[in-house]
Parts: sequence; C-alpha cells; structure tokens
Amino acid sequence: MSQGESYWIERAQSAEAQVQTLKDAFQPAIDRVKIFKSNFGVKERSDGQIDINFAVFVERLGPTAALELRAIIDEQYQISGAAGKKPHMRLTG
Repeated sequence: MSQGESYWIERAQSAEAQVQTLKDAFQPAIDRVKIFKSNFGVKERSDGQIDINFAVFVERLGPTAALELRAIIDEQYQISGAAGKKPHMRLTG
C-alpha cells in the first residue's frame, strides 16, 4: 500500500469516527423528541406540518392542565358559555 493510499484510508476512518461520534451525541435528543411527540399525540408530515391527536393530547395533559388550556382558548377566541353547553363566540371581522 502506498503512502497516498494509507493517508486516504486514515482520513476516511477519521471521518467515519467523527460521524459516529456526532450520531451518538445527537441520537438521545432525537429519541427524546420522538417520545415527546408520541406522548402528546403529535405526528409530523413529510412537508413539516403537524397533525395532533387531540384525544391523546388532552389525556396526557391531565385535568388541571386541560382546564388551564381551555381557559386560554376561551380567552383567545372570546368563547363564553357553560362547559358542555353550546359555546358562544364573538366574531371579529
């Protein structure tokens, strides 16, 4: 094997080691994001848009956080009316 060949073999091996090191560093973060998304019923489409399974999302929130979310939604969209009754919204044009 020539000196030039061994140089390129060493460079390739070094690059492979660097790629593996980066993969090992980032994989736990990628796994955590995947778990988080599945825990909250979130799926990402290939174009980057997300779909939310609201039943799973609300279940994972639990009652306290779900009520807090509802209060924020009611305020944001000016929804009034008792829980379980037909909601009333003020439409702004």
